Amino acid sequence: MSRIERALLLHALRPRCPDAGAKRPASPPAEARAPLCYPPVMDRHRSLRMTLLLAAGAAGCSNAKSPEIAVVTLGEPQATPRDAGVPDEQGSSTPRPPRGVGWVQERDGTVHRATRVRCDATINQQACSGTERTFQCRTDADCKEGPRGKCVSAVGQIGAYCGCEYACESDAECGASEACVCKGTGALREQHSVCAKALCSVDADCPSNTCGLSAYFNGCWEQVTLACRTKEDTCLRDADCRSDESRGAACVVPDPEGESVRWECAGISCAIGRPLVVDGQPRAAQGAARDDWRAPAELDVASLSPEVRELAAAHYAAMAALEHASIASFARFSLQLLALGAPAALVGEAHRAALDEMEHARLAYGVASRLAGRAIGPGPLLEAATAPLGASVAEVVEALVEEGCVGEALGAAEGREIAQRAGDPALAAPLARIAADEERHAALSWRALSWMLATFGEPARSAAERAFSRAAARYAVDPAPGPAVHEALGLLPARALGALRREVLAEVIAPCRAALPGLSRDSAAAQPSSPPQASS
Repeated sequence: MSRIERALLLHALRPRCPDAGAKRPASPPAEARAPLCYPPVMDRHRSLRMTLLLAAGAAGCSNAKSPEIAVVTLGEPQATPRDAGVPDEQGSSTPRPPRGVGWVQERDGTVHRATRVRCDATINQQACSGTERTFQCRTDADCKEGPRGKCVSAVGQIGAYCGCEYACESDAECGASEACVCKGTGALREQHSVCAKALCSVDADCPSNTCGLSAYFNGCWEQVTLACRTKEDTCLRDADCRSDESRGAACVVPDPEGESVRWECAGISCAIGRPLVVDGQPRAAQGAARDDWRAPAELDVASLSPEVRELAAAHYAAMAALEHASIASFARFSLQLLALGAPAALVGEAHRAALDEMEHARLAYGVASRLAGRAIGPGPLLEAATAPLGASVAEVVEALVEEGCVGEALGAAEGREIAQRAGDPALAAPLARIAADEERHAALSWRALSWMLATFGEPARSAAERAFSRAAARYAVDPAPGPAVHEALGLLPARALGALRREVLAEVIAPCRAALPGLSRDSAAAQPSSPPQASS
């Protein structure tokens, strides 16, 4: 269908809203699906919503901007003392942690800090050799922003580089409101001790007598925090996040800078589009110095400082790596469709989407290379060959909903928003191209879901319900703050991204979910303007 044909169809299918003063008929029964209309208000997500509706075989759905039409929104998980495993209002107390010193790891895997302890401050990474391509530093003397700085050699998304790493021996070496977390503690990924944000320092600082360690890896970077356990928490341990409602997440503090800090299940939050997920985590290739994976990019970088260019280059190299991994994700999806006996049209679209992702990777690697001033491309991606297929109906549907129906739709909206804010047309153009393709990929996901619901019935319906609930909980909160904010380069604040995601959940995903036959409509209202807050 051409763009013009689609526009004509949308216009023809759209029921007209009654005049404000017209008498409205009595509300139909809940099970009746009355035609929906669009009021004459600004609705910036209408195009995306209608694309997905047509893909799912529906003629129309409402948005959440007017009381004149039906509003369908996604619910959020309810926090309860039972869920959190902390004191309830009747006064029962949390068991005190076992006696000990330093970091204490419980049998359930949770880690808390009983007393302050000295850490090994050794940084074992190889020192900068001077043969790398990028230099934040050249000697240890250049590393002055933290304690015990060492200029090390590393290979990342921007290729081989020299950068500063900082370690600590005690809290006294860290900044105000920080604590020294020892190497190998809990889920910490860093290979040496680190200074972490400390909302508490030891168990005795907390009314619950538990000062927990949160090491949150959101798919792009790690955020380490010490925070008290409270009755507002919605989880106690990682195992609480591996139920049907929270698969692939961890129990962490995702927003230590927020007005209301709590422990909750959080997983992938920074990946745009359809990631290659293995064991609940996005996988991507490390960066490599190569010239065959980048498209030409003519960004004006003369006015950018070296520090800004480096941060932006790292951002787009990470984005490129995720787009590169999406090729494998769609290849796996193609095999899953074949295993389930899908129509040829769906299999063909999945293969075309993989080719789109290859071009997205080239575009993003081109931007990263231009910003960095050297060629950047992907290294080997071994997980592309070893990732489990997961071809059961439930596995395919759940991954499809989370990564495709929701993830790709959010990616399209985010890409469009970033493209509109980009200050350089040479950056806006590739971002707009990626956003348009992500919208088509989201439509493919909704078409595939519609076919699976019609073909497999209850098993597919139950899996879809679980996955939509998980996705709503995951994306209803702000993502972790990135290393930099520069809107003209597409680096948006975490709160802006969170607000956009909540808008899309409420105004696109929820009504389109309700338009699919067999899926439930009953859900609490989403909050498109602000992140969920802990109850007082």
